[in-house]
Amino acid sequence: MSNDDAVVDIDALAAKVTKQASLVRQLKKDGAAGDEIAAAVDDLKSLKEQFAKLSVSESDGFDKKLFDDLVLRKMFVLPSFEIHGGVKGLFDLGPPGCALKVSVLCFSLKHKSR
Repeated sequence: MSNDDAVVDIDALAAKVTKQASLVRQLKKDGAAGDEIAAAVDDLKSLKEQFAKLSVSESDGFDKKLFDDLVLRKMFVLPSFEIHGGVKGLFDLGPPGCALKVSVLCFSLKHKSR
């Protein structure tokens, strides 16, 4: 399997996880039978386990969750909704992130002028 095939499989599996999670939420909202909800939750758990195994095998030991926590904790990026009260999922640069961006831009401008 090539690297592109693995990315497609990860994306397809992530879409299945999202779809199954939506189904579970809808079943709970509609007040479906307990055994039906339990079966859907079991399917969701197995999909999440498959996704976790596939993403770990593709990451080559890189712990994305730990990295994301570090970047948020050190304020390189901040969730926009915490600052502006807007849509979740968008991020703004924090002070260290802005400083890093300026340093990279200055370096690139110096490199271009040579």
